[in-house]
Amino acid sequence: MTKKEICQNNATIAYYSGFGGLEVQHIEYGIDDYLYIVAGAWNGNRTYHKLKVYYDKCDYILFNGHRCRLNEFIRN
Repeated sequence: MTKKEICQNNATIAYYSGFGGLEVQHIEYGIDDYLYIVAGAWNGNRTYHKLKVYYDKCDYILFNGHRCRLNEFIRN
């Protein structure tokens, strides 16, 4: 399945208010964890991404070179 299909077939798990609205649609667990995200969800310019979760002092993902801390996401 493609990133777009995975995002469209799953309900939203969490929201982030930056970048025109990020919506977490799916979490892929494994040796490395990944989030499937819809960016631009609130401004109509939707793009689909698969982003790796980094575990450090704070858990985060990198989106366009910016750190988005997972504790800043609002759980649905």
